Amino acid sequence: MTLRPSLGAAVFVACVCEQTSARVNIVDWAKSGAFNRNDRRFGTIYARPMTTTRTLTAFNTATASENKIHDDTVASRFGFTGGLVPGVDVFAYLAHAPMKAWGKDWLSGGQMRARFYKPVYDGDPTTVTSVADGTDGLTLACSARGLACAEGAARRTGAAARQTLLPVAELPVLETRPNASMESLKIGSTLGTLRETYTREAGLQHIAAVRDEAALYDDGRVANAAWLLRRANYVLADNVLLGPWIHVESGIDMHGLLHDGEELEVRAVVADNIDTKGHLMVTLDVQMLAGGRRIMSCEHLAIYEPRQVRETRGHAPPTPSASRDRL
Repeated sequence: MTLRPSLGAAVFVACVCEQTSARVNIVDWAKSGAFNRNDRRFGTIYARPMTTTRTLTAFNTATASENKIHDDTVASRFGFTGGLVPGVDVFAYLAHAPMKAWGKDWLSGGQMRARFYKPVYDGDPTTVTSVADGTDGLTLACSARGLACAEGAARRTGAAARQTLLPVAELPVLETRPNASMESLKIGSTLGTLRETYTREAGLQHIAAVRDEAALYDDGRVANAAWLLRRANYVLADNVLLGPWIHVESGIDMHGLLHDGEELEVRAVVADNIDTKGHLMVTLDVQMLAGGRRIMSCEHLAIYEPRQVRETRGHAPPTPSASRDRL
């Protein structure tokens, strides 16, 4: 498998620190009957949700991407400090918490949703928090530079896979992809089906790049949820020609594990395409399968033509890039 230029073959050294705080010991003590929660010597004891805080150094995996919103020079023209760390990688930062909490139970049957509000930049000291919501839920947040950048939620158990499969279609020739537009991304249209074989090597590179732990994924032998989510980006970019664009939100339901050597099939249908405050935003309904088994269902939202891009380039069409990474 050819290495994607966004990840390369380098070994990334991540600076990651994780801390957990909770009052679980007091709560368990109270429940055991050994402690009277109304004892006036101590006042009333209230259970506090378990909170985990994880700090890491963000890394922009997409500096060589076809999507130039990740390029420092281009992104700065649109008012950003530098190239944006891909939303799918910020999703990965958040997804570490449910994977750490529930392991393969979550990876094969859980649920998560995340929305991205502010950019995360390469080298940003980044804080990810997860707060327990009962025994089977987590509330997630990501911040950098003192700003709330993303938030989300995860459940140990997600929705069952739909019985009906999305249709398949042929991918267009890359050099003749139509420009992304209301016409080429009509609501209800079927996108060309993406197929790619997962390898442990690629999985380990991705795990290192997004500051995750290989041990959680059988040392890369099973795919990370965010590795899968990247393919929702790819199926969009392989069907239409995009200028600088921004991934804004995703919701996933996991249905099974993708193993080393298995071919992933990514099907997608355009669920919505709207003009919101001058931004053109598409919603994709995505299904991922391997050997007929459901792996992931996904709702994937992206601003495929930001207002700033439309205004800056005066509606001139984007031009194909020699790079084939397309985050």
